[in-house]
Amino acid sequence: MDREVIIKLRLSNQGLSANSFEKPEEVVAHFGAMQAQDYGMALWAVALRMKNPNKNQIENCIGTGEIIRTHILRPTWHLVHQKDIRWMMELTATNVKKAAQYIDKKEGLTDELFLKVWKILEPQFIEYDNLTKETIVSCLSKADIEVNNLLATQIIMRAELSMLLCNGVKKGTYTFFEKRVATSDKLSKSEAIARLTQVYFQSRGPATLKDFAWWSGLSISDAKIGIAELGNNLKSFQLDALKYFYFEPKNILTEKNTSALLPCYDEYTVAYSESRNLVLPENADSAATGNGIFKPIILSENEIIGIWRKIKKSPFVEMQAFTDKGIMSSKNIQDSIKSFNNFNQ
Repeated sequence: MDREVIIKLRLSNQGLSANSFEKPEEVVAHFGAMQAQDYGMALWAVALRMKNPNKNQIENCIGTGEIIRTHILRPTWHLVHQKDIRWMMELTATNVKKAAQYIDKKEGLTDELFLKVWKILEPQFIEYDNLTKETIVSCLSKADIEVNNLLATQIIMRAELSMLLCNGVKKGTYTFFEKRVATSDKLSKSEAIARLTQVYFQSRGPATLKDFAWWSGLSISDAKIGIAELGNNLKSFQLDALKYFYFEPKNILTEKNTSALLPCYDEYTVAYSESRNLVLPENADSAATGNGIFKPIILSENEIIGIWRKIKKSPFVEMQAFTDKGIMSSKNIQDSIKSFNNFNQ
């Protein structure tokens, strides 16, 4: 398998070449978790995979709790389907807490402080149901516990990882986890690792062991266990000294090339570490591309050719190409701009 075929298979598995999903919750369930610290860009990431994207529909799914926006896997925001969040959090919360230890210690968040804070906050959530971070800070201040913005963030993250809180009805609010997430059968650690491994390679393969371990936050040894659990169903091959794992595609890969305005933190680039450069322009300046993660990127005919950003005047998208091939004015790119503008109306 060469680079061109890997890219086509990734684009297919990532739902970018087919746009085959009907509902936003189907997109999120397919990915297991989608990075979402930039809220607007996360909505666009979901929309790109849908047949008929609708911003209100996606936000409604978050508001009703079908999709949960929370901290899971690595210590950053993700969108997770309600049916997956409990088993996934039970598997990954310990690792995320460890990753957050440095900031917790720096800001003074101890187990004792968190328990003290939660005794104050729990009655407030019982009474008011949905609270903003600002309200949480105010409640603590009235109880003579002064917290800055970062400490408040760490406290809320700890509550999320403890499955006490998750996102509320409106953006920027929090509510009880148990009110939003239905109970489900408990998975053993090995079962949860195997399920997470399967979700990852079905939605992001071909990818390497280190890609998976980085994305999931699992240790290399646990990631190896997940791959072993899948047995012969997971195929592998070598390319440029890297071993890639993947599932055989169920359908014939489309010959049609893919063009799209990808958001920052899109799973097409952020889901990989060791093999991310495979899809980036050869000899690309990491500052120019945002390492393929931090800046929205332009995908044209299966290749990343530039970066873009949202602006306030028509056509509401400003683009910067890495080359002078004239691809920026292509119909596919113009259609992508039109789709983005329609989505944000």
